[in-house]
Amino acid sequence: MQEYLREQVDWPQAFPPEEYKTRVDNVRSSLADKGIDAIYVTIPEDITYLTAYDMIWYHLRNLTGVLVMADREGTVFFDGKGHTTIVSTTPEIREIVWFERGGFGDNIETIANTLKDRGVAGGTVALQAWSYSPHATVVEALGDRLKEGGANVVDGSMIVEDLRFVKSPLEVEVMRKASEIGDAAMEAARDAIRPGVTETELEAVIMHSMMSQGGGYPGIRTMLGSGPRAGTHHSPPSQRQVRQGDLVFVDFCGCYHRYHVNVNRTFSLGEPDPRWVDLMDKSAGCVDAILDAVKPGDPLSKVQKVGDEYIDDAGLRKWVWFVGGYATGIAIPPDWVGVHRFVPGADGVDRVFETGMVLNFENQFDVWEDWPGGSGAAYIDTFLMTDERLEVMSKLPRNLVVV
Repeated sequence: MQEYLREQVDWPQAFPPEEYKTRVDNVRSSLADKGIDAIYVTIPEDITYLTAYDMIWYHLRNLTGVLVMADREGTVFFDGKGHTTIVSTTPEIREIVWFERGGFGDNIETIANTLKDRGVAGGTVALQAWSYSPHATVVEALGDRLKEGGANVVDGSMIVEDLRFVKSPLEVEVMRKASEIGDAAMEAARDAIRPGVTETELEAVIMHSMMSQGGGYPGIRTMLGSGPRAGTHHSPPSQRQVRQGDLVFVDFCGCYHRYHVNVNRTFSLGEPDPRWVDLMDKSAGCVDAILDAVKPGDPLSKVQKVGDEYIDDAGLRKWVWFVGGYATGIAIPPDWVGVHRFVPGADGVDRVFETGMVLNFENQFDVWEDWPGGSGAAYIDTFLMTDERLEVMSKLPRNLVVV
């Protein structure tokens, strides 16, 4: 730690120290409730949640992590000395254990020895195998070493994510800012659509808008397609030039302090075939039906039920690619998708809506009937549950917008 660098931190932090202390204390309480003595946190978004640490290269052997212990306050951060500047300029990192340059086996020894020094090596220790980084075999190797030292190793992949699912009031403020950034960037993209503009140029407009507002790169690249690519799912912008009469599909997240708010809209360059207008006008009412029906305390699955019923009653099922959604919040590339969804997961738990839960909701349609203009259309909004009601975060219309 270079204290002289910390003294030069003169830019605003995402949250005050009290917010991070509350998060760490909540993890400690969760550990105690589960009979776990410590957790070594390696999921990148969980690291950011607990410390505000933001780093661009979480590779497969990366063991950067945060040790949280149930019986004592604070955290112990682990990182390579090459990140001295990042660590020194992250105020919420107060105790650091450095990895010397070497293989991940050396880092595993450093972690195991530190747990021994802290008196938790023989207790129950949670690790996080469910992540893009580090690779599960690295986590397994760490687990094997901790078992050799007497630890009872358990899976703790969901401990922090379950807490992250419910946003604090300060987090909600940040997500509202992310939504504003996303809406402005979508409007900038809309205004840039014209004959001859390439999809990659539209991506440049979006990113310029977000960065100019103080935002950041989202966890997934922008999904963008025009004309025959307008029904795109998970494809990045190409060098195709937009033509008169095209539909243009734009899907990304407004991103602020690594918090993500998803927004997707479909535009038409010139007057569209009326069938596209009818499809999108009818589908736009799906969100209204959900807002009317879903209240705080309702199960998450009610959103899926109401949405599916609306789509079926409107006669739109034949074109559906996906109707549904998932949690959003802190995310680190290459993903922004949270584990929690409107349908119960593998554990079968159907959680109920609490104030501060944020999830996106999608109406995605594939049309394989050669309608002029494109191959599909869609919109995505993001829901926020407040004390009183479910709220749509974007202020943009969901209908097909003519430019």
